[in-house]
Amino acid sequence: MTRDPLVDEAWRPATPPARLRELAADPALARIAASRIGLPADLAEELALRAEAGGPAWTAVARALAAQPATAPERLALLAAHPDEGVRRAAAVHRATPGAAVEALATDPSDAVRRALAAREELPRAVAAVLVADGCADVRLTVARRVGARPEELDALAGDPDPRVRRVLSALGRSSSADLTDPDPRVRRTAVERRGHRDLAPRLTALAGDPDPVVRELVAARWRNHDPAALARLAADPEPRVRAAAAGNWYTPVTVLTALADDPDRGVLAALGDNLLAPPAALDRLVDTLAGLAAADAAADREPDPDEREERRRLVHTVLDHPATPSGSLRRLHALELTPYFHQGNALSQPNWPADLLIGFALGYCAGTVEEGEERASFERIEAAAGTEPPEQVLAAMVASPVYHLQCAVANRHVPPGALAEFARAVDPAPTGSHLDDLARNPAAPQELLLGWAAECVRCSAMMENPGLPVPVLAAIAGCPDDDHAAEARDLLEVRSLRAAARRERTKPC
Repeated sequence: MTRDPLVDEAWRPATPPARLRELAADPALARIAASRIGLPADLAEELALRAEAGGPAWTAVARALAAQPATAPERLALLAAHPDEGVRRAAAVHRATPGAAVEALATDPSDAVRRALAAREELPRAVAAVLVADGCADVRLTVARRVGARPEELDALAGDPDPRVRRVLSALGRSSSADLTDPDPRVRRTAVERRGHRDLAPRLTALAGDPDPVVRELVAARWRNHDPAALARLAADPEPRVRAAAAGNWYTPVTVLTALADDPDRGVLAALGDNLLAPPAALDRLVDTLAGLAAADAAADREPDPDEREERRRLVHTVLDHPATPSGSLRRLHALELTPYFHQGNALSQPNWPADLLIGFALGYCAGTVEEGEERASFERIEAAAGTEPPEQVLAAMVASPVYHLQCAVANRHVPPGALAEFARAVDPAPTGSHLDDLARNPAAPQELLLGWAAECVRCSAMMENPGLPVPVLAAIAGCPDDDHAAEARDLLEVRSLRAAARRERTKPC
């Protein structure tokens, strides 16, 4: 394609104003000149006069001048009354357009012009007052979305007939509580999304029965719902996405979470496994589900399809990684020989493996990789002890070993607490920080050690993954300067209190 050298010249920054005047005799080149940054004000006015006298062929020049920073306010006032909608639209958003012209544009016959006006960076109050009552919903929506919208303008839009406007107001928190019962489900979704559990608490009963499944799903999330009764209702919802949200909520009652382990939807099961506070009984049932799937495949002599395989992979990893999966459940899961989903190295940092299996994993993982010298001697001593000494003593020796991967045993709950305390006292935290994080996740970690870390506000993230974290440690983390960890600790304390009350209620004599 051949380029026009005159067009290139008109765009070229070095082209002098005198030459631009010559080029601007052509309306196509005049439009380019009118669009240039740094256009002299006198040349801008000259181009405006040519456009004014030139007729329709010069309309594009007028549009460019209406957006040109060098255009004088007096000229902008004239352009704001131009017969072309595009010219008036550009003048409507120009910062230098005089106030009287801006006010006149508020009643412009074109919706597009008024919408552009509503988006102005600086919108006079009197003009905004006209636009909030505009008959075009797009204009009112633009006013609501404007960054500089004033409170009185937003208040005037409350109850707007257009759901898009109401949704914006809801997102901005300008709808009191009316948005939670709005007839449009998208408005209700926005209303729920922006609120926390305290704001929603008085309305959870109604929201749990909302006809929109997305609203019910949003209401089931932990940061919006701390009500066990409402969560029990949501956990029985006909929509899997709603049950999945309830399955992932810490505040869902233990009995309900355990029942959800039998849910037919894999997404619900995965959400349950991702719930840090899923009870051991529920995790044990997930292993039953995996065993049933494996048995069904074997009986039918079939391989799962790729989607099924991915769902199972996620579920297996969820159970393997969960800090509350019972040791017996892990033993059963390992016996299923789901080879693609299991890795010895990953098992070393998971807290609940039976001691004998963990020792076998560690020795097998390290075999052939241990260097000569002190590390080799330590490995051989532990290998020999594995068949003769109690597993807890072997684990203690692994923790004290110079072999890095044998030290991973600090994550295991069967390690004697004294060995864990000695490891934390003796190691250099720089190269073994991950081991200390694993120790912080270990339900057998000594309380004194955890309290020390909580007092220093270190390893809080790892400790919050510890299902056996003592109440004094949680209380210390709740007072941490880190708002995220402190808030989670307060939630955990509240959940434990609710669960304790539920246990007392279940065991109360009839």
